[in-house]
Amino acid sequence: MRTSKIKPEILIILAIGIIAIFAPVIIKTKSISTLIVPHALFIVIGGTLCAGCIGFSAKEIINAFASLKTLFVKKSKQELFNTADEIVEMAKISRSKGKLALQEYIDFIKNPFLANSLKYILEEDNVKTVEENLRLASFYENKNDFKNIEIFEELGGYAPTFGILGAIIGLIQISTVNTDPQTLLSGIATAFIATVYGVGSANLIFLPIAKKLKNILNDKLFEHETIISGVIDIANMQSSVVVSEKLDKMLMENGIAKKENVIPFVA
Repeated sequence: MRTSKIKPEILIILAIGIIAIFAPVIIKTKSISTLIVPHALFIVIGGTLCAGCIGFSAKEIINAFASLKTLFVKKSKQELFNTADEIVEMAKISRSKGKLALQEYIDFIKNPFLANSLKYILEEDNVKTVEENLRLASFYENKNDFKNIEIFEELGGYAPTFGILGAIIGLIQISTVNTDPQTLLSGIATAFIATVYGVGSANLIFLPIAKKLKNILNDKLFEHETIISGVIDIANMQSSVVVSEKLDKMLMENGIAKKENVIPFVA
């Protein structure tokens, strides 16, 4: 049973951040209209996305934004505990019945990467080759995640530049118009809104998203490393006690206290 759950905290925090940035202006001017400048937003967002599409393909950009759904899913640590328990139980079965006996239990494994990893040791006797294949499999499974992080980091770099560009374009337009000082001041303020959009979107949206995706990926990589370590021990016919102690140590070193949870594969 999956123990992941939806977490809306990110949207709430984002809303609080936007309010914190713009509330002083709204309170001072008693109007929100000064902060809503569609053409400035178009320059920043349009320019940022176009620059992104030059460096990356449109498909990669779409996939990066599609990956945002992972920000709203909170994985319970219990899933990692269960995976560790499954590894220990597989080590017990392999040691008592032989590696080929694992075939009977693979379909009951909840973690897909663990299930696929166990298949490698059934098909390949060379432990070093198994390890190389597992690390390669992990790399390919996470390759797109690395790309998504890179994309949001790049977008976070482009946005402030286009914000400044939008401000400069606005000032150029204002300088060509002969009008009263009050209108000019209003136009200058509007021009600089583009800079706010650029710097704000970079530091409140794009770069924090990249950091969050990186943290999620690090958790996933640690899960894969835990699985690879356990599966290699199984391939080396290590006892379940040794495997359990090693996994406990890995979890504790990463700030996770493993819970006791026996997976009933064996009566």
